[in-house]
Amino acid sequence: MLSQRVTKDSILRELEKLSPDGLQEVAQFIEFVQFQAQQPLKKPKASRKHSAFGLWAKYPEAQDPAVFAQTLRQKIEKRQDV
Repeated sequence: MLSQRVTKDSILRELEKLSPDGLQEVAQFIEFVQFQAQQPLKKPKASRKHSAFGLWAKYPEAQDPAVFAQTLRQKIEKRQDV
């Protein structure tokens, strides 16, 4: 069905082919989609507001987590006392 253009008519034709259990499943999915549409979009928290960020706040290089993690890995690899 998704290989063709989806219209209300094409959906109705497909609904007519379903068993009662299939119709129940579609009804539940519609409820789910309607519920999701009513929920406000969650805005991502700023990293500084995240509770885990406080520990690293004094490290300015922690602004870019990927670079910071790479730097820490390189420092650990160079250590001789491990």
